Amino acid sequence: MISVKGVKIATTNCGIKYKNRDDLLLISFENEANVAGVFTSSSMPAAPVTWCKNNIKHGSAKALIVNAGNANAFTGKHGEEVVLKTAEKISETLPCKNSQVFISSTGVIGETLNYELITSAIPNLVKNLQDDSASWHKAAKAIMTTDTKEKLVSKTCKILDKKIIITGFAKGSGMIAPNMATMLGYIFCDANISSAALSVILREITEDTFNSITVDSDQSTNDTVLLFATKESNQALIENPFDDALEDFKKTLKAVMLDLAKMIVVDGEGAKKLIEITVQGSENKKQAKDVALSIGNSPLVKTAIAGCDPNWGRIVMAVGKSCPETSPEKLIVKIGKYQLTKDGAKHPEYEEKIVHEYLKNSEVKITVDLGIKVCQEDTKATIWACDLNEEYIKINKDYRS
Repeated sequence: MISVKGVKIATTNCGIKYKNRDDLLLISFENEANVAGVFTSSSMPAAPVTWCKNNIKHGSAKALIVNAGNANAFTGKHGEEVVLKTAEKISETLPCKNSQVFISSTGVIGETLNYELITSAIPNLVKNLQDDSASWHKAAKAIMTTDTKEKLVSKTCKILDKKIIITGFAKGSGMIAPNMATMLGYIFCDANISSAALSVILREITEDTFNSITVDSDQSTNDTVLLFATKESNQALIENPFDDALEDFKKTLKAVMLDLAKMIVVDGEGAKKLIEITVQGSENKKQAKDVALSIGNSPLVKTAIAGCDPNWGRIVMAVGKSCPETSPEKLIVKIGKYQLTKDGAKHPEYEEKIVHEYLKNSEVKITVDLGIKVCQEDTKATIWACDLNEEYIKINKDYRS
């Protein structure tokens, strides 16, 4: 794990929900950082999401605060007051502008949050801000809810011959669906890139990473991904998101975000297997992604994978309900390297025992060719899902107990 210059971190337990672990995170930027964000498309956004959406247009950040254990969602005027009181306390303690404070919450929806638990903890958090590598691990753990493990990734790249550090962490385990998920993701770099350029880059990469995962098809009220650039690399400012100098940066940023996205899927509540689903031979990428998500969100497909049951008819079902443009004669389905269908029927060389053994792996690949058009890279889509086990029911049945 590599610390990002200009970032300081502090965590604490403020007593919102958890007794024996930190549940509050504060990040401070030594200088104003450039920032971009993408958020849930839910029509029921949590108060912190609305706050961040309003502030993101200013493109400047001095602080990020995140609490776990309470989503501060569907809490009306009280929820708005919690966010405002939190921002005001941080802005007077650091100090900075209210608009430079970004806020996230995760946890139970519809329960009021006592903002004094947060505001009373802020002065000590500010006093205890650190920039060591251990603090990043504490940050990743402090934002967890039903997650079973921290999700933290760090990589390096170059911009204009300057070494750039990109470090990110995320949380997410259940209520995970495209257009992000019960997902909070924060990525930090020391690059000098304008907020406007960061916004274009983040939106593009999110589509193929955080927006291409699903655990249970349920989209959260609190989904947030924020990308911060501290400008501490002393590299010349880049304002054009399509500048050739950003090629390595974009590639590395995507690798960080995809690693985090896969960690979320692997940590799906009760999940044992990562399922990679690729759909090709489609008219366009949207059609391919819709079909892939239909497969990845099917409880019948997910439970079959959990049981190592090569019941490929469930995959055919998921294709049929989501893509009227294809036909049995066109469709080719593979699990791993094994082709299961041909000319509208079971492939003559299909051997169920071999596919059953393959499904015992912790990572499973499903490939579907719709046969509508000749396969092209720009019309192909890949998403990542997980299997569905009894543990998912147990976790969510007991979540508020």
